[in-house]
Amino acid sequence: MTLLEPDTDGQLVQEDDCVDLFDLAGDPLDAAVARLKAGVKPTAEDIALLTEAARTAQRAFEEVGAANDVLDDASDLGEDLTTALAETLRRRDRAEAPALLGALRAQAARVERSEAVRTIANRVLGNGGPDEPAALAPVPALTPALLPRVPSVYDDEEAGASLADLWERQERLERVQDRVRGERVEHVAAHLVALAERIVDRAFLDARFTRAALDEMDRAYALWCVCLDEG
Repeated sequence: MTLLEPDTDGQLVQEDDCVDLFDLAGDPLDAAVARLKAGVKPTAEDIALLTEAARTAQRAFEEVGAANDVLDDASDLGEDLTTALAETLRRRDRAEAPALLGALRAQAARVERSEAVRTIANRVLGNGGPDEPAALAPVPALTPALLPRVPSVYDDEEAGASLADLWERQERLERVQDRVRGERVEHVAAHLVALAERIVDRAFLDARFTRAALDEMDRAYALWCVCLDEG
């Protein structure tokens, strides 16, 4: 396309199309683009506007790429943290678990910040705003009432005829109590790992669900410690 100078009336005639150069879009960049499309030789101001727009678009593309990298890193690290958490709970290492929960929360915060930047970059690129927030997915809550109950001596309605019978029933009760206490610890541990897996499976992207799940994991960890102390 040949670039032409406007005539004295501010009209440009090109292939039978008439463009009014004094009635272009109000935004300076839009006006510069419209003049360029119409074949008008760009001014120094137009070139500066177009150059800055190109640089802004390039930075926006770079921010989107960086956000994708953050998601990849968070997904990989999240899987590693989930595996480490499962192993820590299996070993009943109550000292290490808080650090792993903190690392999951740090990754969630990093993704949330990165996604906020992605939203701005997409607006710059004309990709529209974020989707309407979906309904918050339910986060299962675990309470002591939902755990297997540890039986007590009062649950034994069998009357003992001798001291030997009473002793035998007491030993049996203690074995059952130990087993149930172990089940309680494992039940809470499974709950913690399941929540971590759900967070990582969503790649930390559902910020509201992730925050709610991490809060529930903090409560579940406290319950897990209580269950450990029962033994």
